[in-house]
Amino acid sequence: MNLHASKLPFLLLLLFITTSNRFPMIKAPFPGSLGLEHIDPTLPPVLPGQTPKCSALVLQQDFGGIVGSTLASANYSHPRECPFPWTRVVLELSIAASEVQKHRIAAVWIDGAEVLRSTTPVPMVQGAAFWKVQKDVTRYSALLRQFGVMYMMLENSQDAYPGVYSANVSLHFYRNAVEQTNILGVTTSHPTIKGHYREPADLILPISNKNGYTGSGFWLMINDESHVATSAIKIPMNAYQAMLEIFVSYHGTDENWYTNPLGASNLGQPSNPFSQGTNGGFRQIYATIDDKFVGGHIPFAVIYPGAINPSFWSPVASIGAFDMPSYYLEVTPFLSLLLDGQKHRFGLGVRDAQPYWLVTANLHLWIDQFSDSCKAELVQYNLPPLKITRNAEWTSVEGESEIIAEGFQRYEGWVVSSKGNLTTIVEHKIKFTSKVEVHNQGLVKQVEMTNKETAQVKVLRDQQQLQLAELTREGPLRVRTLSPSAPVGRMFARETILFHYLEETLSLSENQATRTRRLMDRQDAEGSTLMLDGNPVWENGSTRSYYNYRDEMTCYIREVNAAGGIVMMDKSASCAAVSDV
Repeated sequence: MNLHASKLPFLLLLLFITTSNRFPMIKAPFPGSLGLEHIDPTLPPVLPGQTPKCSALVLQQDFGGIVGSTLASANYSHPRECPFPWTRVVLELSIAASEVQKHRIAAVWIDGAEVLRSTTPVPMVQGAAFWKVQKDVTRYSALLRQFGVMYMMLENSQDAYPGVYSANVSLHFYRNAVEQTNILGVTTSHPTIKGHYREPADLILPISNKNGYTGSGFWLMINDESHVATSAIKIPMNAYQAMLEIFVSYHGTDENWYTNPLGASNLGQPSNPFSQGTNGGFRQIYATIDDKFVGGHIPFAVIYPGAINPSFWSPVASIGAFDMPSYYLEVTPFLSLLLDGQKHRFGLGVRDAQPYWLVTANLHLWIDQFSDSCKAELVQYNLPPLKITRNAEWTSVEGESEIIAEGFQRYEGWVVSSKGNLTTIVEHKIKFTSKVEVHNQGLVKQVEMTNKETAQVKVLRDQQQLQLAELTREGPLRVRTLSPSAPVGRMFARETILFHYLEETLSLSENQATRTRRLMDRQDAEGSTLMLDGNPVWENGSTRSYYNYRDEMTCYIREVNAAGGIVMMDKSASCAAVSDV
């Protein structure tokens, strides 16, 4: 779209509006039905036509639109007719909203261990809206096969809104004839391709708010980069493998961290045309064990439904919005720090964070059933801080800033169990850039982010390779915003073009066999916003979504085009239909 070609219509619209006395009434209606369904075009965890052996509605709750919603809870046990083990377990969160609401963060926990984090869409039509989130939760079988309590929290905004969210949480249990979309028994759950272990963990320990059941939720709050949220846990002495899974969401000042410019004052320079909260678009989530750094990730920039231009994400969700990604750290080499029968302090932090982030983690443990204890040792530890370069040049409201972060980390450790002496070697490489440019007296702003990481996990026995997992992930983002003219009175127009992309490739080698799976998810959007006193009063936009997942057994392609709050095209294809693509 030519941004300048549409300047005249916007000027005419501004002229009409500024001569009107009905500012509060400005709200362009969007077409569509009163019951608008919001969709996520990603690969469903179970393909159509596959029927669960049994299903259970575990939790039902109505969440009001006022600040301070309560924590919902319900006792859980799997259906008697579906005992463990299961081929697959799918969690389904179904929500209906009776009125337009600002986006909110939802989470589902089982006995304090998080299994889903999600955002709620912002309907662009008055009236009801509904959607559902499906997630493969087979990897949480250690939680699902025992009696427990399921909790759900819908974190409210700081404002009161009318209407009610009606939420249902169900579990669907599958036995035997489920088409596998996995490698080495590990299923895929968008937007991240999950770990490399053949079987789900035997034990999952939550790293979360121990008093969350009292009503505040189990997440831990991080207010700035100096704040490390901690939880003390003790693990069995016969654990032989360990994986740490981290959930995060960002709020308040950091809700749009990925578009933040770097103010000159952050570099000790006097010129800074920005308000507080301009410390740049770099963040790193990380974990510690007894204050020892054990790894981290630069988070994928999930765009919330109310961000940039809400009409982009109605009715098609942004990448990762319905099932927010969790981040895995292979911590088996650090078991030597934990196998002493004592409690140890696990910490979670966010580098460069501003208020505020909500975090939790799950420690997935594999237990040696034939031994009372395992021996372990960390033999190599090379985890230097990322090398970060920051530059900013600003004059009045124009200029640019750039942050470049890169690093390479390697650590290695062995564990002796009934399976033998297994050595795990982990290598992780990160390369990240964030560039923000502002021109034409602040009327043009461009954000460009690149985020690429590669990780390798190798398992050896007696110097012989048993397993090799290699993951490559890229997540670029480009946002260009243009105001065709200077503000007219209290109003101004804004046009935005967006490109967002996620690509992951996972290669797994075991027993002289190598399998590869690839995920691509792309969104292109463009639209317009009319602002009054800094708040949007009219929005319109179109979004094109393209999703492609392939492995040796499955391929799934889906394209969805939406404009003005309506799905204009929605088509999907299976392997047979795209064999020549």
